[in-house]
Amino acid sequence: MQHELRRGLSMDVGYFRRWFGNFGVTDNLNLGPGDYGAFSVTAPVDSRLPDGGGYTVSGFYNLNPDKVAVVPNNYFTFAKDHGVQTEHWNGVDLTVNWRLARGMTFQGGVSTGQRVLDTCDVIDGLPEAAVLTSPYCHQEENFLTDGKLIWTYNIPKIDVTVSGLFFSRPGPQLAANQVIPNAVVRQSLGRDLSANAQNVTVNLVQPGSLFGERRNQLDLRFTKPFTVDRMRLGASLELYNTFNANTVLTESATYRDASLNGWRIPTSIMPPRFIKLSLQMDF
Repeated sequence: MQHELRRGLSMDVGYFRRWFGNFGVTDNLNLGPGDYGAFSVTAPVDSRLPDGGGYTVSGFYNLNPDKVAVVPNNYFTFAKDHGVQTEHWNGVDLTVNWRLARGMTFQGGVSTGQRVLDTCDVIDGLPEAAVLTSPYCHQEENFLTDGKLIWTYNIPKIDVTVSGLFFSRPGPQLAANQVIPNAVVRQSLGRDLSANAQNVTVNLVQPGSLFGERRNQLDLRFTKPFTVDRMRLGASLELYNTFNANTVLTESATYRDASLNGWRIPTSIMPPRFIKLSLQMDF
């Protein structure tokens, strides 16, 4: 929908729904649901984890020891042959355009949306499709919102055009992959891990539920036109990351106890503030 609120000011609103189908899955015909054992893991008490930790994540699978040597007989087919799998995304966009005097313009808005995925019905009959991710077969991600504002303004007395871009984006999606020793798994599995495995790595966080710090960035540009003989020149100064923000872009996913300070270590941050000078010649 688009509507003019007043002269020079308009607003666009859009709703989007995307749904997917024809999912594929690989079925080992020589294995069935009864060939797997289930176990659970208790997350450590840690203020950095959702609700302070201490919760139990159930439904991880481990192949029974007597089936480890079974020769695979893989068959790729539609997921619908084993159950119902759904995935859809719903989102809303809101954009505003505003034109003022002296070449001043504003354009900006927000975009928000949520992804929902459900593979539980398929995994119930085909645990090999998600041995260590089955507890998260139903995912309702947080609504992720982007914001953006673009503007231009011409300073009349000095004939300098100032333009800028400000945007705000969600932080990185986080995971907490913890190494669980065989002795701990045995308590809920009722046996040792198959294939003499000494440990197993599981994610303690529901995918799409925990995110890092938002990224906010402001970029500016100043342009001055002038004429030399018959040549038109345009000198520009561009300033990226004006406030020199150092927001974390990616973080380590390997979980360690809070005393070890090994989880969520930044692995990359925003590029620092820098200036770009340019000259455009038209002749």
